[in-house]
Amino acid sequence: MKLINIPVLLLLFSISNNTFGQALLPDQMGKVSVPIQTNSGIESFRLTNFSSDKVNTLGSEFVNDKFSEATVNNGSQYFDLRYNNYSGYFEYKKSPTEVINLSKEKNNEITFKDGRKYFLKQYKINKNDKEDYLLSAGIKDANVKLYKLQSVEFIPYKESTNSYEEKKSPEYKLKKPLYFVEFDGKIIPVEKSKDLERAFADHSKEIKKFISQKNIDFNSDDMILVQNFLNSIL
Repeated sequence: MKLINIPVLLLLFSISNNTFGQALLPDQMGKVSVPIQTNSGIESFRLTNFSSDKVNTLGSEFVNDKFSEATVNNGSQYFDLRYNNYSGYFEYKKSPTEVINLSKEKNNEITFKDGRKYFLKQYKINKNDKEDYLLSAGIKDANVKLYKLQSVEFIPYKESTNSYEEKKSPEYKLKKPLYFVEFDGKIIPVEKSKDLERAFADHSKEIKKFISQKNIDFNSDDMILVQNFLNSIL
């Protein structure tokens, strides 16, 4: 990935402000995103890593760090893309030395050749509004759709506080997957039985009984069973 020194960053900051009306956006891991427009027409952000701190970081930002061919917004052109589970952005390999972040504003549907399909969805969880790329799961053309969010969290370096405690290196750690159901235009994050019982109040008793009988693990592919059940009663 290209390295940029501080004077060049300052120059890019000026160009960015004058041309796009936006400043550089540094993230927690020493990256900057510069708005650009690719020749293909997909709106993107140039992603440049100018920090060496990540060298000693354990784990990975990715569930799958391999670039694979995919289309954007049901287009016909293929791009080498991968999903960054830490940043929540898709990355486009523009050249062997340059990786670009796709803008969420315009690129809301990503389809890989291997069948994986991501949709940019807005939802509310713990009273907070969120927006993420969700991976389509289960039966794709069902009345009740199922999605999966796999995200990575960053755990910072921790110094030892005594002679018995070891210092901990910074680490990327995969969180438990979060599943969603979509019905009648609503996206519902599902963490427990009551989430479904509230969402489908007319069938709450049936849902509660099914969840109990099947001993559903809400962080696993058991959610496909839930999807099938919901489609059978709605």
